[in-house]
Amino acid sequence: MQSGPDTPVAAVAQNISPESDKLSMMDSSNSDIAELSNLLQVEIRARQSLEQKLEALSERLSDFKNQSQLQTTALPEQTQSAQPLDTEADKDWFNEQALVDSGMTGSQASELKFFFEQQELQQLYLRDQAVREGWNREKYREKIQAFNDEKEALKVRLGDSAYDAYLYASGQPNRVAVSSVLATAPAGVAGIQAGDHILRYDNQRIYSGFELRQATTKGIASDSVSVEIERDGQIMAFYLARGPLGIRMNSVSAAP
Repeated sequence: MQSGPDTPVAAVAQNISPESDKLSMMDSSNSDIAELSNLLQVEIRARQSLEQKLEALSERLSDFKNQSQLQTTALPEQTQSAQPLDTEADKDWFNEQALVDSGMTGSQASELKFFFEQQELQQLYLRDQAVREGWNREKYREKIQAFNDEKEALKVRLGDSAYDAYLYASGQPNRVAVSSVLATAPAGVAGIQAGDHILRYDNQRIYSGFELRQATTKGIASDSVSVEIERDGQIMAFYLARGPLGIRMNSVSAAP
């Protein structure tokens, strides 16, 4: 239909309206898709964070059970108590007494507890803000990096032993537990066994499986490096070629 001076306005509107409506609907749909995509990315990150915490809790429970079994084996003549075992770490997010037991003063333990609780609370608020405002992955990663920088600074300030105690008190992984070893792999040939706790790699203190994987990829491949482990309360050192160890491992939380 051709429009002209005598064409009714309603008729012209009928010709134009469908295309205009389509464009409006497309713009609205694209906006909705973008918003849903941002929300989905935030939800994925939150789910991954939750899965990591659940994994850490599962590892802590497994380590606790292993310790209980070792105590039962070491003391066969003693009868087990019918009452369930309980610890401060099970009651609270932070076991302040564990720091005092490691040799810290009460004020030092209180300071570290305050640092830990502030970090946890601020990260909760940060995740809440990210969801509310629909942050993208890059913005969230940039904000969360500040907390990682603070943890690294704390590690340097405390030193290996005190930081080890801090991780245990806060329920974070502080040991790499070997669950199985390939017999023909470097770790197996060197003598590392299932049940060992890896403490150092190439003189670098190791607190988690992630740190161990990073350490094995540094330096020159096949160079001889020392691996310090703890086995049945004894510290032992092995020497093997830098690179993949050939082990399965878990990051666990264990008393220093």
